[in-house]
Amino acid sequence: MSTKCTVYIDEAGDLGINRGTQWFVLTAVIINKESEPYIRSILKSIKRELNLDNIHFRKLRNFEQRAYVINKICDCQFEYINIILDTSKLDINKLKADRRTFTEKPSVILYNHACRYLIERVSWLLRDTDRTGEIVLSSRGTSRDAELIDYINDKLLNYSENQISNQFSGIYSKTAESWDMLQLADICATSMFYYHEINTYGFLLPCHAMKLRKYLYQRSGSIDKYGIKYYSDEMRPDNKYFTDHMVCK
Repeated sequence: MSTKCTVYIDEAGDLGINRGTQWFVLTAVIINKESEPYIRSILKSIKRELNLDNIHFRKLRNFEQRAYVINKICDCQFEYINIILDTSKLDINKLKADRRTFTEKPSVILYNHACRYLIERVSWLLRDTDRTGEIVLSSRGTSRDAELIDYINDKLLNYSENQISNQFSGIYSKTAESWDMLQLADICATSMFYYHEINTYGFLLPCHAMKLRKYLYQRSGSIDKYGIKYYSDEMRPDNKYFTDHMVCK
């Protein structure tokens, strides 16, 4: 009998074309059902220690608080996968052409494509480890929640012309406030966002993502294109991008 797990999906950054953040990260955190009670207890202890109702990683006041959160969750068992977009390198003409084919806004087309890459990789991980999982999306509280669920169900999970192995038992959306495990997905997504997005002082903050590196999905020993998948090869930054904007070389 396959092991049951839950796949929590959240995002960091703004996908608005020419008006959002440079980087956008879509993240899935995969947690076995038997591991959830302990992770909940860790998240509860973090909120108690930092006097928080909910953990929103970008809203934490300082580096030390974020470091505390990362250090605490490193006692937990989970895996995570990231799809990463550099919005400054989007092909606007291609998006306009896609919009003539599809009725969705360019940002929706991009999000859906990123979601396909993400679900593909989650399905490979579940297939290779003999697991089935429920998908829990971070709710936006709009009609987009239902649209995204329909897209995943109709165009991804039950569509033969893709590389998705249907290892999923259901899909629904919840707010992070009502489903604390989504707060772990927020931590992972935002840590990867900080690793890529230059802050107002001109620096990257890679420490959090580097601490979480051991939780990234690996296949045949490789994280590249599995735990970290750039939307296109052109969006992959070179090493100079990172070294030029890090305090620690």
